[in-house]
Amino acid sequence: MKIFTGYCMTIFLLFSFACNEKNDPIKWDSVMAKNQISEREDSKTWDSIMFASDIRNMVNISDLPMISGVFPVPHYDRVGKNSFKGVGNFGYPGGDGAEIKVNDKSILYNSSFAGTNFLNAQFTSGKKNEVFFHIILLTDTVDTTNYSHTGSEIISRNHPNYIGQGFYRTKSQKIEYMAFQTADRRSYAIVNMRLFDLTLGKTILIAPQADATLRSMQIDSPALSSEEIEAYTDSLIHQPVIRNFFTQKGAI
Repeated sequence: MKIFTGYCMTIFLLFSFACNEKNDPIKWDSVMAKNQISEREDSKTWDSIMFASDIRNMVNISDLPMISGVFPVPHYDRVGKNSFKGVGNFGYPGGDGAEIKVNDKSILYNSSFAGTNFLNAQFTSGKKNEVFFHIILLTDTVDTTNYSHTGSEIISRNHPNYIGQGFYRTKSQKIEYMAFQTADRRSYAIVNMRLFDLTLGKTILIAPQADATLRSMQIDSPALSSEEIEAYTDSLIHQPVIRNFFTQKGAI
C-alpha cells in the first residue's frame, strides 16, 4: 500500500477571531464562515509565499474530474494557530501491484483523510487523522506498470474544509469521484453524478456492470484513520453480503 501525495496541495488559512492555543474543540459557525469569504478577497491576509509556489507548480491534470485552479488563499493559521494538520490519500496501488481479489475479480480502493485538529478532534477518538471518504471499486483491468487506470488528489486550499477527487478506468468506462468535508461536518461525494450524503456512511462501493451501468452500496463505517483503512477494507471484503455485491450476475 502507498500513501498518495501526488497532486496534493497543502496550505494554511487563519481567521481574525481569538485563537485557542490549547487547541480545545471549537464549533465552526456562520461568523467564521463569513470571515473566511472576506479574507479570501482581502490580499492583506493571503499567503503570498504559498501562492507563488502554487503558480510555479501549476499542473493541469486532465484525467481528474475537475481542474484545480490556483487561487490566492489566506494563511492557514488565520483559522487558528497550528490548525492545519495535513491531508492525504491512502489506498491501492502499492508498489508490488497486488490488488485485493474476490474470487477472480479485482477490487481497488482509495480513501481521503484530514489530520486531527482542534475543529475535528472531538470526532476522531484520539486518532491522528480522520478518513472522510472511502471508495471501493470492482475493476477488470489494473495497470501495474504506469498505474494509468487510476489517479487521485486531495486539496487543503479551502482549509478547514477539504476536498478530494479521483478516477478509475475499467476496460470500457471511466469512474470519476469527488468528495468533501466541511468544518461544520457537512460531507458529500459524487460518483459519476450519483450524490452520496457521507454523514449516512462514508464508505461507497461501486460495481460496474457488463452493460455499462453501475451498482452502488453505501456502508455506515465507523470512525477510521488512514492507519486503519487497509484492515477495515479487508474485513469488509470478507463479508458475504459484500462479496455477493461484487460477484453478482452482470458485474464485470
